[in-house]
Amino acid sequence: MNKEAFAQKHLMSRSVLSYILWPASLIYALFMRIRRKTLTGKGYSSTCKVISVGNLSMGGSGKTPISIALALALKERGMKVLYSSRGYKSALEEGATLISDGSPDRISPNAGDEAIEAAQALIDIPVICGRDRKRALKLAEDLMMDVVILDDAFQHLKVQRDIDLLIFDSESGLGNGFVIPAGYLREGLWAITKDCISIFHHKPMNRPDLKLKQKLQDRSGAFFEIHSKNNSIIHKDEEIDPASLQDKKISILCGIADPRSFRKGAKALGITWQNELCFADHQDYSSDEIRDKIRAEDADYLLCTAKDAVKLLPEFEDRLLILQLETYLSEPLIDFVIEKLD
Repeated sequence: MNKEAFAQKHLMSRSVLSYILWPASLIYALFMRIRRKTLTGKGYSSTCKVISVGNLSMGGSGKTPISIALALALKERGMKVLYSSRGYKSALEEGATLISDGSPDRISPNAGDEAIEAAQALIDIPVICGRDRKRALKLAEDLMMDVVILDDAFQHLKVQRDIDLLIFDSESGLGNGFVIPAGYLREGLWAITKDCISIFHHKPMNRPDLKLKQKLQDRSGAFFEIHSKNNSIIHKDEEIDPASLQDKKISILCGIADPRSFRKGAKALGITWQNELCFADHQDYSSDEIRDKIRAEDADYLLCTAKDAVKLLPEFEDRLLILQLETYLSEPLIDFVIEKLD
């Protein structure tokens, strides 16, 4: 059983294994409750306004594209914005390093996939990589930023924040409802307070969980819905017509938390494929074994995410197709965030 099938059987659904692990989940949940109660409100308080974007699940909710869209929206409203990425599994994960001053031509290659993806999208917005969020905030203060967006920081309680945005995939939501190791959650619904803004994230072809939607509306201080769509396919920095690929041999190549949403996005554009090369989230593609496997793939094109592309270029540029995901924030959400910051 591959990792995706295992997750679907035991983490997204309830199985014999998940019930066996449930007592361990209760212990973990108790620890997380005590931790949150003990640390909340006691972390570093920055002179900058701070927005944390996070989730309760282990991944796949769409935090990074939403964080990027929010950074761009606040910049358009005249704010000086800095973006902080955890840099998971990167050479710069420890500490806090300025990897971009807002210029796409000067991005550190040692940053993680999500940090590089963000830096490429955030023109004129500085990007910091590393899990030391206190240090990131101090760097932002030195740069005299108005607001700092902390991507993947809901569980990082060593810094205080003005806003907590909690992102939920509208379909997969809470998985089987258990916290790890029996389920998909870092924390349960009890972590949501009236200080949180819950975001119900609709991805391409999602079937929304209406019961979860109602729970979020009841528990959160505010509730909004966001839509993401796969609007284009990029090849060598040029947008191409999906119809031109109908006679081509295409394989999917991805290392993300939820490959299902990627498949749905491809289907929404009429893309068909013959094979899949699916790896773990934040997959390191530098090993000879994995690169040889990709080179040997019998396909005209390899369809991947923007997050994966940063680790596959330039070697596979000729065969690489990037499925672009566009995330749309509503004006009421942006207005509400700005009002909360004031």
